[in-house]
Amino acid sequence: MLGFAESFLAWLGSTGISAILGLLLSLAFCKYFKPGYLLSFSIGVLFWVFVDIINDSGDLDVNASFSGGWEQIIIVFIFVAGVSAFFLLDRSVFSPEHEQSGSLTIPILIAVAIGVHGLGEGAAYANVAATTASNSLVVAFGGEAAGAAYILHKFLESMAVGVGYVVFAGKRESGAGAARDVGVLALAFILPSVAAAGAGYFVAYDSTYFFAIGTGGFLYALLRLAGPMFTTQRVSGSNGTLKMAAWLIGGLLCVYSAALLHSYLPGTFA
Repeated sequence: MLGFAESFLAWLGSTGISAILGLLLSLAFCKYFKPGYLLSFSIGVLFWVFVDIINDSGDLDVNASFSGGWEQIIIVFIFVAGVSAFFLLDRSVFSPEHEQSGSLTIPILIAVAIGVHGLGEGAAYANVAATTASNSLVVAFGGEAAGAAYILHKFLESMAVGVGYVVFAGKRESGAGAARDVGVLALAFILPSVAAAGAGYFVAYDSTYFFAIGTGGFLYALLRLAGPMFTTQRVSGSNGTLKMAAWLIGGLLCVYSAALLHSYLPGTFA
């Protein structure tokens, strides 16, 4: 069993620092690259993680066929409720009236939608920390490679939040205002993870249900970021669409590389 303070602070630090760095880097990139390309990169990242998250929810218990009972019904209901909640909060998913320069409404929704699967991650992490026989944080969670994989995942996910901030809030400049906004978005992104990691240490949760709502959140975020991706204001010309494909593949391969680290076992290539 690991101590609460040790495990919680490690989770808070790795999640929070990764989120802030990802947000800041995406703002820097948006000064030099067209938003359409960065949106494509973000879609690539989020699509891979969406597949990962729906797997963590047991594919919404699809293998149970029609015999899953109330557990299956609840998981599907939570997924539907998650998608519906974000769409209702957004009210008009692809409406240009919502894309008012300076508004944080949609960027915050995207941050929460991407970060909400942290309820499942945090609960699973805390449960391991509270029940492991190891007194080493690194050993308990699969070694340095697994830790690096988590940090890279959070970093890449938060980059997608930052791109959404630039596209929907129209912000590219640095300064006190941008720093405040980054803080707000980072908090919205990491709060579900941190809350679940704190509560999950003392009370065991079935993370499947949390991943179901996370699947709904990712579906909203994917559609919201895909909305402006092909508009003429973002990318134009036949070469532009090919470049968008390259950026999308790049996003997929980046998060794929992080997933390889998570699956890596020392001595595999010895």
